[in-house]
Amino acid sequence: MKTMRILFLFMAMTVSATGLVARELVVFSAGAVKPALAVLAPQWEANSGHRLRVTYASAGELRAKLAAGEHADLVILPRENLAAAAELFDAASRRDLVAVGIGVAVRAGARLPDLSSEDALKRELLAAKSVTYMDPARGTSGKYFDEVVLPKLAIRDQVRAKAVLGEGGMIAEKVARGEVEMAFQQMTELLPVGGIAIAGMLPPSLQKITVYTGAVMKSSKSPGEAAALLAFLMSRESRAAFLARGFSPPPADLP
Repeated sequence: MKTMRILFLFMAMTVSATGLVARELVVFSAGAVKPALAVLAPQWEANSGHRLRVTYASAGELRAKLAAGEHADLVILPRENLAAAAELFDAASRRDLVAVGIGVAVRAGARLPDLSSEDALKRELLAAKSVTYMDPARGTSGKYFDEVVLPKLAIRDQVRAKAVLGEGGMIAEKVARGEVEMAFQQMTELLPVGGIAIAGMLPPSLQKITVYTGAVMKSSKSPGEAAALLAFLMSRESRAAFLARGFSPPPADLP
């Protein structure tokens, strides 16, 4: 806490001493990060004097925006997506923020599916009348579920035939409304949804831990402020906000 207070005080003094006008930072963030970032953003604005304009979207949509040349100062994306567009970012600025795995949800009051093994999950998927997961072209969890989990269980065609693909946001809302039986999405996007029950995580042998990484764009108009925002998101206080919303620290052994 003391470190962040010093950082904010320094920034406030700098703005005051130089007469600089408060900046607006443009942030592109994967939707999975929204539950925590939506809480942290107002804190940053109140303490730094700068404004944030955050666009939350699926990883696929944000990649398309960047490819089209849309402006951002800071981007928060799955680590593999940043690596695929490394030429756009300041490599020295890159920081791994948090990690999250894929969970399973059903409607509140419904029987909880057995997720104890690959065979158990396969039986549950075959028995389900309908399932939802992110459109593989739009979201990280959906792409992994469709291209890795289902083929490994050898039931891709059967599940696809009864799948309602999510276009963005918290797709478990369909489960809460009784439109779909089971939802598969990252835990941070399941936990905020009312009217559902979290059945658990995918079996370890099928799990994907996604690491969300922040980086300053080379084209940023305010690289110093963007780097300071990223430092704030790496702070102990910010980490606590992430952990309280279903995230975990990024693995320590990442290259």
